[in-house]
Amino acid sequence: MRGQMVKYPIASEDECRAFLNALSCADLKAPVDGFAEFDQQTGDAGLPLLILGPGPAHFVMLNLLGYENAYYAMADYPDVLDALITAIEEKFRAQVWDTALQTTAELVLHGVHFSDDATPPPLFRKYFQPYFTDFVQAAHRTGKRVVWHADAAVGSLMGEVLEIGFDGADCLATWPLVQQTLQAYHGAWRGRIVCWGGLPGTVLHPEYPRREFEVYLDGLTDYSRGCASIIIAASDNVMPGGEWERILAVSERFCHGNDACVTVAPERRRR
Repeated sequence: MRGQMVKYPIASEDECRAFLNALSCADLKAPVDGFAEFDQQTGDAGLPLLILGPGPAHFVMLNLLGYENAYYAMADYPDVLDALITAIEEKFRAQVWDTALQTTAELVLHGVHFSDDATPPPLFRKYFQPYFTDFVQAAHRTGKRVVWHADAAVGSLMGEVLEIGFDGADCLATWPLVQQTLQAYHGAWRGRIVCWGGLPGTVLHPEYPRREFEVYLDGLTDYSRGCASIIIAASDNVMPGGEWERILAVSERFCHGNDACVTVAPERRRR
């Protein structure tokens, strides 16, 4: 089981300054150990996903201060906080980017859980958008495509993620899990961002009426038919309470020759 954070490393301006000073002799490593072997073993069966996790600002908010303390820090000592985020960002650019972008990975996940509640547009545009724009451009120059883990409500950030240049939204959460529908996201992104998800695990539970589940599937089928920029998948998890019969119904609808199913050829582009 994954541990739970009970006390964050930074809880004051002095601790933030101390952490900033410690960064001068710190190294960051991209999580690429074993990727080349995994890629080789996968062969033409698919594209291994290289996962880099959250960006620098989000790393600070999630792992060093916690959301609540991060918002206080933005008000109480913004200059020190900005310096810390900038220092970590420089480490990412110098020590993580080069290593990750030199791998054989063709698909990279960088960025997780963007939320228009936790990271509203003004905050997102300041701390997230410039960094990810630069990363996506660097990745594209090496022939890689970039997705972010999208199992959160990003309704008010649809324009920002499109401007960044992301290629796909992984585990895209949609209504009724969040307010936005798959149709709303796909329409706003005009096919430029692949919608990878669209089926909230909640609709697989018996508490979600069976008739409404069938109607939901009908809507996904009609909208996604023949659309190469939609991959129907669960967002984010199929929980233990999900009904196996409903999972089979999804499989029958999208993965057994139905013309609504998007089929990806097994051949991979190899450099």
